[in-house]
Amino acid sequence: MKLYDIDIGDFMQLLDRAKGDVILETDDGNKLNLKSKLCQLYGVKQLLESAKNATITAEIKLTNPEDQLLFLKYLTDSTTL
Repeated sequence: MKLYDIDIGDFMQLLDRAKGDVILETDDGNKLNLKSKLCQLYGVKQLLESAKNATITAEIKLTNPEDQLLFLKYLTDSTTL
């Protein structure tokens, strides 16, 4: 699932609601489990740096099917939180 135009605060709340693992894969091959607060900080830093250069190509992989629906709903309608 590709990430486009996300609000970092809302995205962090969404990560807290996720039941399974949320893996962020960056274009340079890093894989971060965003259930870890340390990885969240590093991952958000990576996303913000990519946003400055207009080169965000990060992708998330979700291990829980319920989380997939939660994230799809957020990405299609960011007012759902």
